Amino acid sequence: MAVHPWSRGYVAAVHEVVTIAAKTICGGVFVLVFAALSETLKPKRFAGILAAAPSVAIAGLAVGAAAKGPADQAIAAHTMIAGAVALAVYAAIATVTLRRFGPLKGASVAGIAWVVTALALYPVLA
Repeated sequence: MAVHPWSRGYVAAVHEVVTIAAKTICGGVFVLVFAALSETLKPKRFAGILAAAPSVAIAGLAVGAAAKGPADQAIAAHTMIAGAVALAVYAAIATVTLRRFGPLKGASVAGIAWVVTALALYPVLA
């Protein structure tokens, strides 16, 4: 029985759409769970730790591992770690530079530090 040449492309496209839909739904569920958890935390400043980014990252890794396998998602997890470290560097530098240079220059210096850190860590973790 011959396979129509378009069928492979169609199946791949449908698989991609289903994967994106699953990531969206799973991400939404995780956002709701993390939001409910953050409402119970005292003081409220800790609630920001559980914002949307961690829950979307977890959902993306879970669905990606189911769709493409865990080895492929390990690379994504490593780049997320590099981004998190770079964000911590940004926050540490921004607290100093914003007071010293004002919002525009302070955020710019901290942003440059974020980019340099992320670019330096990417080859190490990827």
